[in-house]
Amino acid sequence: MSQTTTDSTRTTDEGHAQGAVPRPRSAGAAPALEAARRGVRWLQRSGIQSAGGGYHSWFDRTAQVYPFEYSEVTGYQVTLGAWLAARADLAPREVALGDAERAVQWLATAVQPVPGAFRCLEASAAVGRFAGKADRLYTFDAGIILQGLVAHHVARAAEGGSALALRTAVDTGEWLLRHVDADGVVQPWPATPEAGAWQDAPADWSTRPGVHHAKIGIGLAALGEVTGDERFTRAAVAVCEDALHHQTESGRFVTNPVAGTTNLHPHCYAAEALWAVGTATGREDLLAASERATLWALATTDREGLPPRRAGADEAGRTGVVRHPRVDAVAQVLRLAALHSVHGTRAAQRLTATLLGRQVHAPDEPRAHGGFAFGAGTDGTPLPHANVWVTAFAVQALVLAAGERRGTAVLDWRHLV
Repeated sequence: MSQTTTDSTRTTDEGHAQGAVPRPRSAGAAPALEAARRGVRWLQRSGIQSAGGGYHSWFDRTAQVYPFEYSEVTGYQVTLGAWLAARADLAPREVALGDAERAVQWLATAVQPVPGAFRCLEASAAVGRFAGKADRLYTFDAGIILQGLVAHHVARAAEGGSALALRTAVDTGEWLLRHVDADGVVQPWPATPEAGAWQDAPADWSTRPGVHHAKIGIGLAALGEVTGDERFTRAAVAVCEDALHHQTESGRFVTNPVAGTTNLHPHCYAAEALWAVGTATGREDLLAASERATLWALATTDREGLPPRRAGADEAGRTGVVRHPRVDAVAQVLRLAALHSVHGTRAAQRLTATLLGRQVHAPDEPRAHGGFAFGAGTDGTPLPHANVWVTAFAVQALVLAAGERRGTAVLDWRHLV
């Protein structure tokens, strides 16, 4: 394994400091930045964060309800708060860190049945078909939350850090290490009487070990940096190296080994992790694999600005594609394009236009106005919900995509939502 790099100001070939986003120099960037600001206002003012501090999954515009508070996406919002606090141009620092502090309190109390693990959902009467997931202690979710906890602790360094966030982060890191084997394969969740055992379901990438688990490497790498404990850093690299075994020559990550197909959402999770952990550790092979994955996604984006939701090849080698819009994946591909300095391409510009067209404009509906819609279900059924994680991804993607085209729209790897 390469020597771990902890200098957050490592420079690129263009001379930009790692961790500082170049300011946009084009009037064309204005719509993207204004959309990002509307998205931040929705996250902060619409009621999507509960009074207890957890973030609701989405606002269902048809039923006019919040289905449930969601641990994983609350972790995303804590990381986003650290990023907003560091930038200080999209939201006041004290507001961003205040929202994140309430979220940390909720995570460490309301949904943590054992040290280091988090219940998936805080169910409500509107939880519906997701009720069966409520008691699962997903390792993926814990990894996302871990990244947020460390980011929040570091963001509050001027005040001595956050003792609660750091203590919870260490517990989470230790819990994750017990569920990552020596080859970097991650157990989806530990079997319990309430949650049952995980199943290698042919149609569902989230119920098996897979490339999406590489994303827990970001939190593990951040914890290793803060604590100086190389066990966490080694595990971060291991989960990313495992993902490399599932990447084709084209750059596509196979997310369903049974069918040999790819779901774009976990494909992007893997590419994001390889970029972040590669940046953290100086592993050029991880960075190169992330770039190949990004270029594949851009190359398969159609003229309407939609990347494939799912793709694969049949026995004759013909590629089949499903394009029902999933807006979180649109944002993920756009963000990856910016991280790899290809956000000036026509494909990336089409992604930006698609993303802007998916923001909810409903001034008379304050619980939805400014959020980004999910898109459609697997079967193509429209899902116009104002979605919390889609909005977080979209905000970050649009800000990065608005950056200077000639340079690298860099991001502190610890803040990649």
